[in-house]
Amino acid sequence: MENLPEQMRAGRSAHLRAGPGRRLRDRWWRRAASALACVALLMPAAAWSHAFWLVPFGPTAEPGQRVALDLRIGPRWPGASTPRLDGLVASFHVADAQGSQPIDGRSGGRPFGHFRARLAGAAVVTLQTNPSTIELPGDQFQEYLREEALDDALKMRADLGMASQPAREDFSRAAKTLVFVGGSSRGFDRDMGLPMELIPLTDPLAYRPGQPFRVKLRLGGKAAAQVRITALPKDEPDRIVRATTGADGEAQLTLPHAGLWTFYAVHMQPAARPPADFDSLWASLTFGVPEAPR
Repeated sequence: MENLPEQMRAGRSAHLRAGPGRRLRDRWWRRAASALACVALLMPAAAWSHAFWLVPFGPTAEPGQRVALDLRIGPRWPGASTPRLDGLVASFHVADAQGSQPIDGRSGGRPFGHFRARLAGAAVVTLQTNPSTIELPGDQFQEYLREEALDDALKMRADLGMASQPAREDFSRAAKTLVFVGGSSRGFDRDMGLPMELIPLTDPLAYRPGQPFRVKLRLGGKAAAQVRITALPKDEPDRIVRATTGADGEAQLTLPHAGLWTFYAVHMQPAARPPADFDSLWASLTFGVPEAPR
């Protein structure tokens, strides 16, 4: 993103005029921007600041085994690994049949976190971020909205004659990954109650590539209709699969091959409070599809 330095200088001027709450958010944003600046040079301006997913160093484990987790940011695989930045994590847990426990991690370090698998079944890892803010020039924001099929926001900006104007967005993200312990996927469809959450309805360990894979999207505990879901394969990064949820919040995507897959979705609406123009929620889900189904 060639104009990142200009945006950061503009942000500094705004910081000096802002109140304490705004300054706190801006301090976090400057730290995040520094860590991600290299990513910004490699991808569209809108995508680098939002799409992210958790990656287990191995999608399967045995009881008692330590599982390390990486955090990736980018519009597609491989993304860019990022450290555990101060102020980023609102909640970071792993849940299994025994309950939920917090995930350890060292500030500024990699891996992003780690836990010890406890018993056979799906260990469901969830990460929620604190809200963050970004402001983009009009053309970049329009490109971002088109790229993510956020048609309502596009229409609103057009109707208000604001398509060429800069836009300020408040966003937060919820990443989720499945680790299959002891060869079992029991609990793979556990609803973790995230603000926005992708829940697999097809058992990944029983899935055969080329067949429909069913997934559900929930927003605020309810079915999220007419939201695009994108599936990103690790092994063939350009072979992206997409589908749109129906009235029941469900979608079917045909995954062409086994391997590690990341699903993600974004929901955007007019901001509840100025100075933001829009609020957005991002959700991702990562899991492994085995070469041979269980």
